[in-house]
Amino acid sequence: MKLRKLFFAAVFAFAGAFCFSQVSVDPSDEFYKYALIWENRGLVSNVPPIRPYPLANVKSILQEVIETGCEKDKEIATEIYERVTGKPYHITFETDFFIKHEMEEKNEKNEKKEKQSFSTSKMLALYPAIKGDLGFKDDFVSLGYGAGFAVSNATDIDFMPQYSNSFHDSIFDATEVGPIEMYLDVNSIIALGYKNLFVQGGIYRSGYSAFINEGLSLNDTSYHSGNLSLTYLHDKLSYVQELSMIGATSSYDGDLSTLAPDKIMAFHAIGYEPFDFLKVSFYESAVYGNRLDLSYILPVPYMVAQGVGGASDNLAMGLLIDIKPAPGVLWETDVMCDDFPAEDFFKLNFDSKYRIAAKTGLIYTPANSFLDRLDFNYTFVLPYTYSHWQYDSDSLASISSSTINYQNCTNAGVLIGSQYEPNSDAVKFSVDIKPFKQLTLSMGTTYSRHGNVCETLDTEEAMIYLCADKNVYSTDGSVYTHSMFAANNSNSGNHVSSAWDSMNWLNQKHVQFTLQSSLNVKYDFKPTKKGTRVSLNAGCTFEYIHNYGVSNQMFPGGNEDIIPVYEKDDDGNGGGTGDIIGFRKSKDGEKYDLDSAEAKAIVDGFKDAWISQLTNKLNLFFNFGVTIRF
Repeated sequence: MKLRKLFFAAVFAFAGAFCFSQVSVDPSDEFYKYALIWENRGLVSNVPPIRPYPLANVKSILQEVIETGCEKDKEIATEIYERVTGKPYHITFETDFFIKHEMEEKNEKNEKKEKQSFSTSKMLALYPAIKGDLGFKDDFVSLGYGAGFAVSNATDIDFMPQYSNSFHDSIFDATEVGPIEMYLDVNSIIALGYKNLFVQGGIYRSGYSAFINEGLSLNDTSYHSGNLSLTYLHDKLSYVQELSMIGATSSYDGDLSTLAPDKIMAFHAIGYEPFDFLKVSFYESAVYGNRLDLSYILPVPYMVAQGVGGASDNLAMGLLIDIKPAPGVLWETDVMCDDFPAEDFFKLNFDSKYRIAAKTGLIYTPANSFLDRLDFNYTFVLPYTYSHWQYDSDSLASISSSTINYQNCTNAGVLIGSQYEPNSDAVKFSVDIKPFKQLTLSMGTTYSRHGNVCETLDTEEAMIYLCADKNVYSTDGSVYTHSMFAANNSNSGNHVSSAWDSMNWLNQKHVQFTLQSSLNVKYDFKPTKKGTRVSLNAGCTFEYIHNYGVSNQMFPGGNEDIIPVYEKDDDGNGGGTGDIIGFRKSKDGEKYDLDSAEAKAIVDGFKDAWISQLTNKLNLFFNFGVTIRF
């Protein structure tokens, strides 16, 4: 069956290749980096707020630069323009070879005798595809397409540093041939309209903000989704609205075996540029599921719209501020608020349930220089941001191992926004250098911190997790760790008190520290007379992780020797109704309170076991690749 699906998909891809393309469907194409560089320097205007752009806008931007840019700008824009318009299709063959050297240093409390371990793994990947761009009726209608396969002997994400996403949309339903796995890797988009007013639809990735591949609300590297969007541009005003059909997974983790449909993300943003040096944008996002709410496709505030149905969706709002203090300099600040305790804020109480992600930094893009782009930024994600609880029904606040989460900010188990988990922060410096036309050097260094917020739970809260059934509550400190308990006798659930009364941002005793430094080199050979292009790329990344293992489960449920006692305990054997009020160590054993000395000893034992598995890791990643484009 899988081979037959691949055969028909291949036939479709190759048959349609003569009318479909890539730049207008791939927000990670190098065009978008340069489009934002040129916008930052004032060479182009009316750049759409969400990537990717329709073919009409791509051409318009390139033509503006060709007419008004410096020699280097004109050279780059001309080459991209020829790539986009030269042929209605391109056949590409990409080969990548990955090597990972890993050294792990065991924690002093680890009971294993060996203190260090070394391993080397390798991966070979092939990505044949057909891509291109085509417009009709003066680009009033444009089509974009990238269709191919991802073939490899391993999973590419295992050969990438922490907080990285795959560059390919191929993570599900593989065809296996011995040690080789083959996936379909397809994206497509259709745009209809003019440069200042258009709609787009298809399956592709989206990006928002000048920090490419690092957006807090829409990250260019997140997994693709089915999207329908409307964009309006007028002088200093912009408006965009997008509805995305995304994949839901287990409330406990992002296991793809639990992948389910009917999860939706709505996003809209309005931007205004009162001065040439200042642009302010307000945006909202809502994640929900198991229904189609038409109010989210209306140009109305989501905060108001969701109130009609009970205000139960995962709603966030944000402010994006762009300031240009000097030519080629952009200071961008993006603040996204998931939940904000206004009463505590006005009381100057900053130790409360603030759910905020923020990013601020400087982007420098000088004109006519070997330096393409210099980026220095800081990001923080407060605990429980992006996460959200999900109950089995609207009438009863129950959570089980089979509960599907339709409200956390993930798509098929991949974070939609920031690549950093809740309770993290990071400082990043990166620079792109182009010494001459064919050569591009990219260097970057990132220092990040992440803590498992469950380390700060009190004894009673930890015991509720330990008394639960297996795979009901996640305690790994990720986006799957949410701030609510089930409530068997109501439809509103119970708060995790430490999550609602305190911030607990990076105040844990065992915080993971990660240092990453990378160098990537790309060399583009001059195209042949027939237009064939060959590119070589190579890269290496150094990664050191202190306290690796922080993201492991701390208080897992399903413990046979911890029997919960409920408010109405029926049989003393774990059965009953109401909330958990105590526990027993055996069927007929003594009943203990959740905050008793016995409970504390159990919690400390699980915490010590979690601490003992923490390690320090040194990873070296190498990659070599060749891309041929016909």
